[in-house]
Amino acid sequence: MRVLKRNRSVEQDRAATLWGEAGSTGYNAVSPQYSSLLEEIRGLSTKAEVERILPFEQIAQLKESGLTAFTVPKEFGGLGRPLNELFSFITDLATADSNIAQALRAHFGFIEHLRSEAPSDYTNRWFEQLGKGETAGAAAAEKGTARDAFATRFTRKDGHWVINGSKFFTTGSLYADWLTVTGSNEDGETVKCLASRHDPGLEILDDWDGIGQRLTASGTAHFRDVRVEHDELRVGNTGFAYSQAFFQLYHLATVAGITQAAALDVAKAVKNRKRGFSHANHALPAHDPQILEIVGHVASAAHAARAIVRHAADALQIAADSREDERGPSVVKAELEVWQAQEIIFPLTLNATSQLFDTLGGTATLRGAALDRYWRNIRTIGCHNPRVYRTRVVGDFLVNGELPPEQWRVGTV
Repeated sequence: MRVLKRNRSVEQDRAATLWGEAGSTGYNAVSPQYSSLLEEIRGLSTKAEVERILPFEQIAQLKESGLTAFTVPKEFGGLGRPLNELFSFITDLATADSNIAQALRAHFGFIEHLRSEAPSDYTNRWFEQLGKGETAGAAAAEKGTARDAFATRFTRKDGHWVINGSKFFTTGSLYADWLTVTGSNEDGETVKCLASRHDPGLEILDDWDGIGQRLTASGTAHFRDVRVEHDELRVGNTGFAYSQAFFQLYHLATVAGITQAAALDVAKAVKNRKRGFSHANHALPAHDPQILEIVGHVASAAHAARAIVRHAADALQIAADSREDERGPSVVKAELEVWQAQEIIFPLTLNATSQLFDTLGGTATLRGAALDRYWRNIRTIGCHNPRVYRTRVVGDFLVNGELPPEQWRVGTV
C-alpha cells in the first residue's frame, strides 16, 4: 500500500475549513492520510482535460493506496469504511478529478451490492479480488433497444456461458479489471454476470463524445463470445434494495466535488490576477468586494451541495443497515431524500459554475484554464436519470402518498 507523507497545502487547509468533516472521527479521521494523493491527482486534472490524457496512472495509484477498496470489509484487505463515509470520499475524489470519481461509480456499486448480501462463496470470492485492488466497470446500458429488454444475449457455447452484444455508457470499464454485464438469457430472463476486461472477445472503444466528463471512458463495448467468469449467471432483479438511491447520490457527491474544485480554481485565479477593470472597486480583483462576493457564492454552493449529500448519505446508511430485502420504509425515505437533493443541487451548482466566469473577464474563457469543464461536467451528469421525473415523484408522494416507483428496468443501474 502506498505511503504518503507530504505536508498539506494551503489550499487543502482552506478546503478543510470550508467543507471538511466535523470532529476527528469517521471519515475525518482517515482522510488526511490520503490528502496528498488526491492533491497530486488534482494537480494533473487540468492538463489531462486540455490534452485529453486518460487517467490510467491515477486510477492505478488509487488501487495501490487501497482507496478503491474503501468499503470492502477489512477481513478481505479493504478499508472497511461505512457507506455514508463513501460519499464524502467521492466528493473529495471528484474535487481532485471528477472523471475518476465517475469512472469508479459502477465499481463501488458492485461492492455495495456484495455488502448487501448474506455472506457466501460468491461474495467472499469477489471481496477477495476487490480487496487486492481490482476494480469493476459497468456494461448495462444499450442504445436503440426497448426500454424493458436487452439485446445483449447470454447463450451456451462449448459447455460454457458466453456473451454477445454491444453496450453503451460503459463508464470506467476501460480502466477496470472486470465488467458487470447485464443482458438476457435464452429464456428471455434478465441476468447479470462478471466478465474479464482482458477477454480476447471484448473490445472497448473510447468513443464517448459528450460535452462533459470526457475522460470517463463512457463509450461502447462489443462482446463476441466473451466467457462468463466462473460460468455464473445471476437471474432476475439482482440489484440491491437501495441501489436507485445509491447510484443517484453517487452522482450528487461527484457534483459537490466538481463545485468545490471550481471554487478553489476561481479563488486561485482571482488571487493571482494583477489587473482589474478601470471601473472596478479596487485595482486588484483580490480586494474587489463584488468579485469576492461571486467567489463566496461559488464556495457556498459547494458547501450546500456537500452538506445535502452528507445528510442524504446518513439516510442511505440507515437503509443499508435495515437489511430490508425489498424497498421498505427506510429505502423509500432514502430515495425521497436523494430525489429532493437532486432538485436543489443541480440548479444551484450549474448556476455557480456559470457565474464564476464573471470574476475574471475574458481570461476565464481561455481553453488552457479549462474552467468551462466544471459547468459542462455538472450538466452532463445532470442528464443521467433527469431530475424532472424525480421531482414529480416527490410531489406525488407529498400530495397523494404515492410511493416512488421501482427501477424502470429490472436488473440495471
